[in-house]
Amino acid sequence: MLATGSFPTESPPFFVAVRAIVTPILLLVVAGACERRATDVDSARAPDDARQAGEIAGVRSELVRLTGAHVRVVWTRDVGDGTDIISSGEHLLLMGLDSQDPRGERPILPGPSGYSKPLITPKGDRVIFSKPSEDGVYVVDWDGGGERRLASGFALALWQDPESGREWVYVGSKRRRREPTSYRVIERHQIDHPELSEPVWNGEPVTINSFQISRDGRFAGGLFPWPKAGVADLETGTWRPLGEGCWTAFAADDSHLFWFFDGSHRNLTIVDVDGDRRWRVAINDAPGMRGFEVYHPRWTNQPRFLAVTGPYTVGDAANKIRGGGPQVEIFLGRFAADFTSVESWQQVTHNDAADFYPDVWIDPIAPAFVTDVKAAGPPAVASEDTSADHARRLIIDVEVLDDIAVPTVPAIAPYRHALLAMEYAVVDV
Repeated sequence: MLATGSFPTESPPFFVAVRAIVTPILLLVVAGACERRATDVDSARAPDDARQAGEIAGVRSELVRLTGAHVRVVWTRDVGDGTDIISSGEHLLLMGLDSQDPRGERPILPGPSGYSKPLITPKGDRVIFSKPSEDGVYVVDWDGGGERRLASGFALALWQDPESGREWVYVGSKRRRREPTSYRVIERHQIDHPELSEPVWNGEPVTINSFQISRDGRFAGGLFPWPKAGVADLETGTWRPLGEGCWTAFAADDSHLFWFFDGSHRNLTIVDVDGDRRWRVAINDAPGMRGFEVYHPRWTNQPRFLAVTGPYTVGDAANKIRGGGPQVEIFLGRFAADFTSVESWQQVTHNDAADFYPDVWIDPIAPAFVTDVKAAGPPAVASEDTSADHARRLIIDVEVLDDIAVPTVPAIAPYRHALLAMEYAVVDV
């Protein structure tokens, strides 16, 4: 007889038989439960995977629809606190997206590092980036291989010689001590033979985020330095001031169109450099922007297209750019034929991380959206009769409806000027 609740060390034949029967049953039950659990997890994951694949395919097809061409996009992703808008820290991923790659958004190189201002080479097969902490310029193949250091300094711009096809990187050196970061000297290096270099500029300091080269290589748009926007003649070593702002850009074709970004971070002033005409274009009207600030505006290699990031909604300051945030995505826009508006937008990234500093390459072999400089800008307005017989003085009595508080200097930093808009009701004329 066995005592209740106790078992002998040596089990009698009865228990051996029971164990022999029960053990396989338990194994079957456990195995069956695990199989059901794995099946349930797979079933739950499948819709998410399918949905993600569908979203990626949708973005890729919309990029092709917008541009009519193969598109590649590179940018930095802040995996730190999401506020590194200039990409000067070490918590950044080098990200890429290819309209022909089903993987969608992906890191080009593993792990976060100090990647800054990535640029896609004119042929579209490599990425140039800088690492400010190492004072170095690097190149990597689009697939992530072949990474190597090219030069000391900071990569400001890329250019392809239209005659020889050689690709060059324009590198800034002799950094100015004051912010924002600017360089006093610019040299260009052949990407395939970086030991071959040529001096380009040693005039006014050039701010890092706003330097682009004309197709013929003679002119460059930039900040000399911020906030002085203009176009430099790289042959004569002189530059022409055209306004004040930030994030300048110079069209990569022969149109000689130039822009600078306003302090409200919502509008471009586009300048026809040869014709000395200018007009304003809003670039914060993409679906989902809701009129908030945008940043990092950059002309692509096809001048009918531009990239921006936004919306910037974090914080209570009037200038919300420094707040960054995970809601910041990359958008690609297409200018209207006359460059007076952005006629179509496409959101490029969809994630919960802060995406900054985009550069977009559009295959130049595909049918291009031609830039007609004569058609650029708003139609000319007939001049008014300003003769003494026609002119008269008007006195308008108004009532203030919406008064805007004057912002503090820290609220609009790093800018020094602000435009206040107040709403009035006309009482009497």
